[in-house]
Amino acid sequence: MAMINLSPKAVRFLVEALEFRIAAYQVQLDKPDFNEDDASELTNDMMFLEALLQELKEIERVPVSQVF
Repeated sequence: MAMINLSPKAVRFLVEALEFRIAAYQVQLDKPDFNEDDASELTNDMMFLEALLQELKEIERVPVSQVF
């Protein structure tokens, strides 16, 4: 699998976007009339996004070497 080199700014943007999407999914799940099948699918998607988010946060913690 090829590794994608993302700038720190790109990683921060992706982290924010994933956090926003996860929060939106949570709002949907909290609705009382949300059916069980859709909730199951949404929960699976949310878990996948949370795993991606954790990976990106690990990348964010790695120091970036300065290029002069």
